[in-house]
Amino acid sequence: MSQPGEQAQGRVLFFEYSELNPRLREDPHSIYDPQRAERPAERDTFVHAVLLTSYALSREMLLDPTLSRNFNDSTPDNVVIANVRRLNAAVEAEFGPHASMLTLDDPDHARVRNVVAEAFLKRASGGTAIISRVIEAQLARLAGRASFDVINDYAARIPIRVLGTLLGVEEEWLDELKRWTEAGQGAFDPTNSAEVERLAIEGRRGILGAFKRIMEERRTEPRDDLVSDLLAARDNGAPIADHEILHNLYALLVAGHLTTADMIGNGVMMLLTHPDARDAIMKDHKLMATAIEEILRYNPPISNTARFPKEPGVIGGCPYKAGDALTVAVMAANHDPDKFDDPHKFDITRRPNPHLAFGAGAHICIGAPLARVEGQMAILRLFETFPNLRRAEDGPLDWRPIPGIRGLAKLDVLT
Repeated sequence: MSQPGEQAQGRVLFFEYSELNPRLREDPHSIYDPQRAERPAERDTFVHAVLLTSYALSREMLLDPTLSRNFNDSTPDNVVIANVRRLNAAVEAEFGPHASMLTLDDPDHARVRNVVAEAFLKRASGGTAIISRVIEAQLARLAGRASFDVINDYAARIPIRVLGTLLGVEEEWLDELKRWTEAGQGAFDPTNSAEVERLAIEGRRGILGAFKRIMEERRTEPRDDLVSDLLAARDNGAPIADHEILHNLYALLVAGHLTTADMIGNGVMMLLTHPDARDAIMKDHKLMATAIEEILRYNPPISNTARFPKEPGVIGGCPYKAGDALTVAVMAANHDPDKFDDPHKFDITRRPNPHLAFGAGAHICIGAPLARVEGQMAILRLFETFPNLRRAEDGPLDWRPIPGIRGLAKLDVLT
């Protein structure tokens, strides 16, 4: 175990404990397991953060209502969050202050989230037919092919179309929106080039501009979509402003598309590499419900999440300062042997399975119910359609080197 002086002084952890490290991408538990056993809370001097790797400390932090999600409460010395703030500032003059429920605190968080969640969950609850239609259209595109890339030819094409339909985005805009959302993934990478940052800003401006146009159209010609629902709610007295609707449409699209695409890709990969689990699901489709939870636990698409204390304190014996990023390593927490029996075993019948893939507390993901259904249906239908699906080649998987993201760049398969 580390000594108190070591904890206070801290180390540079970011490059070792993020997806910028090839070893962590390929074998995360060879890094996380000893860290969790020896230093479940440790200060990172590079990004002014405390890395949390145990389940107990992670959940404690996520449930703490005194901690902030607002990036403005982060120390300005955090180079990762500074990147995001810079991207937000680049579009605020045109589209209003950043007001996503993902980064608001109460009471504004509860006020905005309640309005958005009511409208979104009502739409999502009837989304099964939309999901099915989107999946079947993507499978039809793959018919007759001897090989394809699960990620780019299938998984990444589904959530953007489901969300686009629910939100009210025209089909011809979806590929552009997909490109813009993916351009912003490097926001949490302090090693980004100026060109990558330019593309990320372009992506934000493009998405916000598209939704601003749609909002203007729906004001005069409402349709059967979420944008119209939110505008109607506002007109009927719901406590939400136009710029808040705009930024939360952006958040729903970006967060819902990227994470769900990675969940589907990770799930297909897990079943390709665990054929016994795949065979069991093919014999009993009801197992897909627990399988998706195990996929989320084992390879969560969001690999870390943070909160910002407004006062100094201590967690897990590790002191922190106001503005430090208290950062949950979700993968490490989800594989904590103190919480999960045999945590490195992929067990599609695992119950209970209280993973942290969707977060916890007030900011738990509102899109989780929709994502679960999309994941179950997309993975099951892929293997039903291609019962002999297999990896095109053995060897290391191609994980994207993006901090905070656990997702594959590609997954080539043979049919």
